[in-house]
Amino acid sequence: MVIHYKLFEFAAFAAVSGNSLDTDKEVLLNLKSFLEEQNRVNRGRYTEWNERSSNPCEWYGILCSNGEARIIGIDLSDSNISGEMFNNFSALTHLQHLDLSTNTLNGVILDDLKRCHNLVYLNLSHNILGGELMLTGLTDLEKLDLSTNRFHGEVKFSFPAICHKLVVANLSMNNFWGSIDYFDGCWNLQYLDLSSNNFSGNIWTGFATLIEFSVAENCFTGSVPASCFMENCTVQILDLSENKFLSEVPGEISICKNLCWILENRIRNFS
Repeated sequence: MVIHYKLFEFAAFAAVSGNSLDTDKEVLLNLKSFLEEQNRVNRGRYTEWNERSSNPCEWYGILCSNGEARIIGIDLSDSNISGEMFNNFSALTHLQHLDLSTNTLNGVILDDLKRCHNLVYLNLSHNILGGELMLTGLTDLEKLDLSTNRFHGEVKFSFPAICHKLVVANLSMNNFWGSIDYFDGCWNLQYLDLSSNNFSGNIWTGFATLIEFSVAENCFTGSVPASCFMENCTVQILDLSENKFLSEVPGEISICKNLCWILENRIRNFS
């Protein structure tokens, strides 16, 4: 069965050449066949995609650019999709938005996805994807949601390489471990959720420049440095609960006037 899938994926890749809405349509029809092959029952609305329809921009879950020149978005969230990921999203050369959340996708993120260089939004949350996170190449990402999966390992293989434009990153409820000192240089980041993982070591000292930051339910130790809380503090929601910090958060936290923070299930508000 694995050989069959690999042959199918190769055929799908080989069949598509060119750079137009017609070739985008062909990629989507290959995607439909791939999903139907892996999901024999309880299929989603991608089954409505019809090759007799001349305009794929009218298909369920598909977003096109102005003037319907190219496909720029796919939303197949909550579509009863199981099995491995499709291996030819990169053939959609204008793809900016990909939402496959709330399915039961398994396996790893394939190298093909890293070639989707125009992706701005990627949501793979609420699946059972695993392996180490390696998303180098997705340097235009603004929102990334990988929460509630089975990813493991360190995040240094993707951060800070992909975070120059990143505003939102949700990596919660996975099995990541190691340090989180890799978010320096993520100058546009405002929302970072790393909760319910196995991160350890010292806390990242740059978190006060965010709006929301959660590292709840990890293995952090040491203390929270007073130097984190400067006059330009912007953090409003801070969750440090269920860790192994050796001391209380310093009084300098009161500088952050709009902050509501949680430490060991105690909520305090400095507004």
